[in-house]
Amino acid sequence: MNTEWSTSTKQIVAVGLVIFGLYILYLSSSVITLVIIAALIAFLLMPIVDFLHHRLKLPRGIAILLAYLLSIIAILLAPLIFIPPIISGFNFLAGIDYQVLIQNSVEWVEGSLQSLKAIDLASMGININLGSVIDPALAYLQNTEASVTPTLPSMGTIINSLQSALTVTYGVATNVAGRVFAGVVTFIVLLLSAVYISIDAHNFGGYFLSLIPRPFRPEVATLLSRLRRTWRAYFRGQLNLMIIIGIVTWLGNTALGLPGAFALGFIAGIMELVPNLGPFLAAIPAVIVALIQGSTYISVSNMTFALIIIVFYILVQQFENTFVVPRILGEAVNLHPLVVMLGVVVGANVAGILGALLAAPVIASGREIIRYLYAKILGEDPYPPGQTEPETTSLSLLEQGKKLLGKLRQLTARPSESAPAAAQETPSESGGEG
Repeated sequence: MNTEWSTSTKQIVAVGLVIFGLYILYLSSSVITLVIIAALIAFLLMPIVDFLHHRLKLPRGIAILLAYLLSIIAILLAPLIFIPPIISGFNFLAGIDYQVLIQNSVEWVEGSLQSLKAIDLASMGININLGSVIDPALAYLQNTEASVTPTLPSMGTIINSLQSALTVTYGVATNVAGRVFAGVVTFIVLLLSAVYISIDAHNFGGYFLSLIPRPFRPEVATLLSRLRRTWRAYFRGQLNLMIIIGIVTWLGNTALGLPGAFALGFIAGIMELVPNLGPFLAAIPAVIVALIQGSTYISVSNMTFALIIIVFYILVQQFENTFVVPRILGEAVNLHPLVVMLGVVVGANVAGILGALLAAPVIASGREIIRYLYAKILGEDPYPPGQTEPETTSLSLLEQGKKLLGKLRQLTARPSESAPAAAQETPSESGGEG
C-alpha cells in the first residue's frame, strides 16, 4: 500500500506549516527580542567558552559557568573604574560660577560682533556695511544683559522643590518598584536563556541541517558557515576597533590636556558600536568638556581648544576609515557607508537600539542569503568548487596591530625605500595567501 502523499497534499501541508509558524511567531512577538539578545550574548561569549573547553580542557558546563561568571564580574567592576571620573565631573560642574560663565559668553559674542563690524567688505567695487545687521544684535544683547541678571536659586528654594518632588515621587514608588522587580525577573530569564543557548549551541547547526532535504544540505551548510564567519568576524573586528579607537582617543586627549581623557576615550570606544554615527556622537561630550574646562597644557582660549578637539576627532575618524577599518574588519561587512547609515536608521526605527547596533551584520547576512537564493533561481551552483571563502578577520589583535603598523610604515617611508620593500613582500604575501 502506497502511503506517499500526493503533490497537492504536500503543498497544502507545507503552506499550513508556514502559516502555523507565522502564527507562533506572532504569539511570541513579545519575547522575540529577549531571545535575540540571549542568543547574541551566547554568541559573544562563545569564543571564551571554546577557549576554556578546548584549550584548557575544562568540561563544557564548567567552561560556560566560568565564562558567564567572568562576564558578570567584569560588568560589576566596570563602575568602579568609571564612577570616579563621573563624580569628579559632577563636582566640577557644581563648582562652576554660571553667572560669570554667561557673562563671559555674552561679552565674547559682543566682542566678536564688534570685530566683524569693523571689517570692511567690498564686492565688485561696492562697499558692504554690516552695521545695519550687527547694531540691532548688539543692542539686544546689551538690553538683555542689563535687564536680566542670571541668578541661581537659593538653598531654601532648592530644599522646597526637593520636598515637593519627594511628595510626588512617593505616589509613584509602587510602580517603580514593580518595574524594578519586572526588570530583575527579565534579567534572570535573559541570563538563563543565554546559558541554555550556550549549552546546546554546538548542536543547533546539525539539528537545522537535519530538517533540510539531503541533496541541499552541503550548500546550506556552506551558507551557514559563511553567515557564521561574517558575524564572528564582525564582532571580533568590532571589539578590536573599539579597543584601538578608545586607546588612540585616550592618548590623544591626554596629550592635548583634555580633562577626563580616559572616560572620553572609553566613550569613543563604546560609540564604535554605532557604525558611521558613533565617532560624531563621541565627539560631542569632548567638545563640551573643552568649552567648559579648556586645556591643562595648551595656553589657548576654550573656544580655540574646542576647535582643536574637533580637528583631532576628525583626524581620528579619517585614520579609522583609511587604515583601521579595512585592516580590522576586512571583508566581513563589505558594505557602502551610505547603506550602513540607512540600515542604522531603519534598524533604530524597527527595533530601537538593538536594531541600530545589529544593522550592519544583518544587512551583510541578508546579502549572503539573497545571493544564494538568486543563484538557485537562475539554476546556478551558488558555491562553485573554485570559489574562495570570504575573507574574514581571523588574526589576533596583536597580529592585526603589527600589520597596521607595517602598513603605516610603508606609507610614511620614502618612495625609494618603500618600493623595494613592497617588491620583496609581495611574493611572500601572495604565497601565504595561496
